[in-house]
Amino acid sequence: MEVHTTDMEEVIESYATMDELEGQLGDGFYRCHRGYLVNMAHIARYDADSIFLSSGEKVYLTRKKHKEFVKAYMWYLQNGGVSCV
Repeated sequence: MEVHTTDMEEVIESYATMDELEGQLGDGFYRCHRGYLVNMAHIARYDADSIFLSSGEKVYLTRKKHKEFVKAYMWYLQNGGVSCV
């Protein structure tokens, strides 16, 4: 698995599974797709099927997870989470 940093200059390789990584990272990260965990502090915006990160990357958001994502992101922001944009 590859972990991309916010400046996109470094890619960290990890042998952890997505489930393990998700458990280690905690509430500030959201699993929007089976292959993606996003740092909620770096979400610039989102729409019905995508999350746009501060780095300019676009990450796919499954339709099944959209409602759950919005709820989790609003909770994150209302409970002291900060967006970098």
